[in-house]
Amino acid sequence: MQTRLCLTCDDTAAGYLKAVHATSSPRPEIVPLPARLIRAPIASAQPKHGLPPGGGKTSLPPAVEPDIAGVFSRLGEVERCELYIDPDPNSQLLMTLLLTRALVDGIDHRRLFLVHAPARWGQVDASTPPERVASPTQVEERHLSAAASFWSAYCAPTPEAWLGLRHQDMALFPFLVNARDALLDDLPRRDTGLGACERLALETIGIEGAKVNELFGAFYREPARLIDRPQIVSLLGSLASGAAPLIDGLEGRLGADDVLEDADAWDRFRESRVRLTDVGHKILAGELDFVETHGIDRWWGGTRLTGRQCWRWDHRTRSLAHPAED
Repeated sequence: MQTRLCLTCDDTAAGYLKAVHATSSPRPEIVPLPARLIRAPIASAQPKHGLPPGGGKTSLPPAVEPDIAGVFSRLGEVERCELYIDPDPNSQLLMTLLLTRALVDGIDHRRLFLVHAPARWGQVDASTPPERVASPTQVEERHLSAAASFWSAYCAPTPEAWLGLRHQDMALFPFLVNARDALLDDLPRRDTGLGACERLALETIGIEGAKVNELFGAFYREPARLIDRPQIVSLLGSLASGAAPLIDGLEGRLGADDVLEDADAWDRFRESRVRLTDVGHKILAGELDFVETHGIDRWWGGTRLTGRQCWRWDHRTRSLAHPAED
């Protein structure tokens, strides 16, 4: 009897598959692997093709290492492993990480299948079987080597390798080009210093202000959704802090992982009506530079963006600006 393992990028996709297979016999094992790979510390000491010297284990982000290591320790026991991949950038990064790990561990690629959905799997109605959404693609050696080059580029200490990804490699994955572009756009822009997430937050608040719930909705509606609720909470806290806050009106200062700890505090937080400060209005209008005014200290893959000078993205020329150039 064939043993089948289904890996998903989040809990909602796992819930969809569990509902679909509620009456299946035998039922596949369904394991969600939620991981925050955007704006989070990522191991940067990745050699070429993501393979450590001597062929040892590739390093993993600390937050996801136990889950991924546990899953891969069991891959030798299954005959078929299906990876249900969402189109958003974080899920695309998770796909490259999983395939890189498969390459490092010497997993038989013929047992691996990618199932790419045009929308998030968690949004598919349980009455719709997966095969009506997307057909599985059997993983080949070229998928593994390309994915390893993507992961190595993302983990590099500068974003230069990410910009230089080969189009023939990205063409193996239907949503990788969009993910590449969305992540480049989340670097501070050369003209304003705003990353995509800061820009979306300020534009949503705009002149009239907005409730935090409306901000969540704006992020969730983004076709290239970069961050989820815990990271949005952190972003808003950052924009409301420092010597030059960009927003005010935030009720409570929750941490990224505090949203489930205190229901009352969470209700007050999401019902907050936030407004742009004078500094926020000037930054949104392009009169002040975000990095120079507010400062920055966050991760972009293996690149740490910090201080008053950092890597920037010129969206007009589609080129990177080295810190020394600004």
